[in-house]
Amino acid sequence: MSHEDAAKVQVGFGKCVYHWPVFAGDTVKKTFKVERVRNTSDGNHSIINFKCRLTNQRGRLCMSAEKRLLFEFPVPQSNVVVPPDASESSQLFRDHILSKSNVMNGMESHSLTPLSAGSLILHTLARSITFAQSQQLASLARLTHGRHFDVRKYDVKTEIYVPAGLVLGLTLSASNRDFHESLHEELVNVSYVHHLHPCDVVGAFSYITDVDENLPGELESISVRTIGVKNSDFEGVDIPMELLTTERTYTKNVDRICKSLCPKLTNAIIAVVDRKIIRQSNRRAVFLL
Repeated sequence: MSHEDAAKVQVGFGKCVYHWPVFAGDTVKKTFKVERVRNTSDGNHSIINFKCRLTNQRGRLCMSAEKRLLFEFPVPQSNVVVPPDASESSQLFRDHILSKSNVMNGMESHSLTPLSAGSLILHTLARSITFAQSQQLASLARLTHGRHFDVRKYDVKTEIYVPAGLVLGLTLSASNRDFHESLHEELVNVSYVHHLHPCDVVGAFSYITDVDENLPGELESISVRTIGVKNSDFEGVDIPMELLTTERTYTKNVDRICKSLCPKLTNAIIAVVDRKIIRQSNRRAVFLL
C-alpha cells in the first residue's frame, strides 16, 4: 500500500471492528480515507490517521479500522472533521453471535480460570519470528518498506523492523491461550511503543479492566489491556498500576512510567493493546449440601 511505504513508521491502530465474516470465495475490496492530519511537536513530522474499510462483493462492510502513520515531512494544519460512516457503527457479527447464545449453552466452556476485574495475568507463552518469516509475511501483505527488507542499508539485528501487523499478531498470540473460548474480538486501541527486530522473543501480560456478565446465555464480555514485551522476563517484576491503566500509551509516557517505576521494562515494551473480547464464561454452579 503506497501510503504505508511512504511512512516512517506506524504508530498506532485502533477502532478495529469485525462487522461480518469473510467466507471462502468472497471478493473483498479495501478503501482508505484520510480522517485527520496533524504535525508533531518538533514540526518536522506529521501524523495522518487513515480510516480503512474492507467490503465484500455484496457491498457489505466486513471490517473497519483506523491507522496512525508517522511521515517524515510536515503538512498544512487542517481543521476538517470527517463524519463517521453510519455502517461503521453496526455490529452485525457480534449481534449474530449473541443471538446464538442458546446454541452454545449446552457446550461446556474450555475456559479454565474465571476472570474478574483487576486480575493481572502473566502469560507463559513466548513467540519469535525470524527475518525470513518476516520477509515472507510482509511480501504476502504487499509491504515494501525498506525497513522490512533492505539488509544492504539496515542491520538485521538492530535496524530491520518487524511490520506492525506482525507485532500485533505476536503480542496477541502470546496471550490468547489464556482467554479461551474467544468468540469475538474488537481492538479498541493499539499503540506501538518500541520497534521489534527479527528473532526478538515476544512475551505478554494482561490486565482485566472490566468483566460484563450481562450477556445472553453463558457469555461474557471482557475489557483487557495486553502489553507485549520483547526479550524480557517479567516474572517477579512489580508492574506499576499506572502502566496498566493510563490512557496515554504513547512512547514518551510509557518510557517515563517504566524508567521511574519499573526500570526492567524500559525500552522493552513493544505494544499496548486495549480490546474487548466476547467469550464463553467459566461459570461453575455451586451446590450447598
